Amino acid sequence: MKINTLHKSFLLLRIAFVIAMAVILFTAAVSYKHNINLNHSRALVIHSYEVQLELERIISYIKDAETGYRGYMLYGDTIFLDTYSNSREKVNKAFFKLKDLTKDNLTQQQKLKELYHLIVLRYTYFNKNYENKEAYKRYYESNGKKVMDEIRSKVDEMILLENKVLKKREFTFQDNVSYTPLYGLLVTLITLVLIILAYFKMSGDFNRIQRSNSRLKVSQESIKQAEILGNYSSWIWNLERNETQFSDNQYRLFGLEPQQFEATHDSFLDYIHPDDVNWVSNSIRDILTLENLPTINYRIIRKDGELRHLRSVGKLFINRFNEKIIIGTTQDVTDDILKKQTLREKNAELERNNKELTEFNYAASHDLQEPLRKIQTFISRINDKEKNNLSETGKEYLERIVVSATRMRVLIDDLLQYSRTNKTDAQFEKVNLNEVASGTLQELSQLIDENNAIVNFTKLPTLHGIEFQLRQLFINLISNSIKYKKTTVPPEIKITYKKVKAFEDSHIDENSNRSYHKIVFSDNGIGFNPEDSEKIFLLFNRLHDKDSYPGTGVGLAICKKIVKNHKGFIAAEGKPNQGAQILIYFPIE
Repeated sequence: MKINTLHKSFLLLRIAFVIAMAVILFTAAVSYKHNINLNHSRALVIHSYEVQLELERIISYIKDAETGYRGYMLYGDTIFLDTYSNSREKVNKAFFKLKDLTKDNLTQQQKLKELYHLIVLRYTYFNKNYENKEAYKRYYESNGKKVMDEIRSKVDEMILLENKVLKKREFTFQDNVSYTPLYGLLVTLITLVLIILAYFKMSGDFNRIQRSNSRLKVSQESIKQAEILGNYSSWIWNLERNETQFSDNQYRLFGLEPQQFEATHDSFLDYIHPDDVNWVSNSIRDILTLENLPTINYRIIRKDGELRHLRSVGKLFINRFNEKIIIGTTQDVTDDILKKQTLREKNAELERNNKELTEFNYAASHDLQEPLRKIQTFISRINDKEKNNLSETGKEYLERIVVSATRMRVLIDDLLQYSRTNKTDAQFEKVNLNEVASGTLQELSQLIDENNAIVNFTKLPTLHGIEFQLRQLFINLISNSIKYKKTTVPPEIKITYKKVKAFEDSHIDENSNRSYHKIVFSDNGIGFNPEDSEKIFLLFNRLHDKDSYPGTGVGLAICKKIVKNHKGFIAAEGKPNQGAQILIYFPIE
């Protein structure tokens, strides 16, 4: 996520830079256009001044020609004709320059033609032969002065017209000149603002980049330490460029210093156990076609000769350059595998011991029945034939022997039942607990009638279980509630049911969303102290003396074993003289 933020910052920086450059270029273009207009206006003003200047020069040249010619006529000295001749040449040059300067003004071009005819006419009069000075004087006063006045008038018209154009051009020029400082100031301000914005933007981005780099360094260091603590490593394989990168801890898993060898497949295979080389090599080759690495387990031989078990897994990703890369992890699972091996051995040994113990209990209980049966047979004969011959003390002893033999019979039966409960090789099948409850009530009908007990149950579920064990569970719990009844009121037993979630009930030792069948056996008996709620499920544990309440302390232990066989939970709640509740939880498959 931090890398994406860094890329975003760089992208925003590029966008801001492009916008700033666009604004600067636009401002520069506007300024450049303004300068072009300013230069053009200045050129037009100069152009008008040149037109006026050339017109004034033409008048001046004609006056020079007239002065020279007049000097020649008055004094007869040919030196005055030099001025005349030079003026003619200058007039022609000035005329052609004017023609070029006014080519964009049709009005001035027309007037220039008219001026040209007047100038030609004036020079024609210059070239005419006069008899004497008086004849020239008469001609000048009658014709020459008139033509000269017309020339001057025409020139004045052209100057006046050019002045009008000049005023417009000067106004445009002055207007452009007045905006020049504004444009300069605008460019300066925009540039300054952009520089300030760019500075703050770059400063902010630089600070963000520094913070991102700092967080990235912390994250990288955290990842390195996590790899060391978690005893795993990470690696990257670029499928496009066939380049591999190992994290530092990959080398430590091999018992080496970081970056001790070049990260290649061949150098990696050098440390694989010889029996696993082909398997690992084929898995690496399959990455090119599968484009991922399923979880594989293999062995390596470290530099110090120690054998270790590793597990690798990889997944395909596409980087921002559209390249396919495999990112994977390798974990040292040697301890887990050794623990599993030890656990399997311990479990196997425990199963053997449990099986032997169960077989011993069953055999011992079964073998005890034969001598006990003989004892009870002889006691029965003594009761029938010899009891009257016994003293009162002998009769008391005989009665005690009968009670003890009966207790022994019950104990042996319970042990046999507990042994049968330990055998979980029976097939699980669908069991309707409503039928189990009904069958139990029928089986215990004599006991229920003798104690005037009331047993009610709601609709119960159907679950996968062992039917005879579930029936034994109901028999033991109902019998137990009747046994520990109050002497003042008939026993009343209720069996209720509902579904619960594991995390909703504290008696379920599982914090999950899994659903359970909750079956509660409630009675109105003598109850028990809450601190004894776990003791009552222990084998041979009794809360009351054997004379007050008969029993062996095996019944509830059998119930706990049956519930455990069905992967459930059992708990007890009660208070003295306020009844008891046995809560049973079966998982819903």
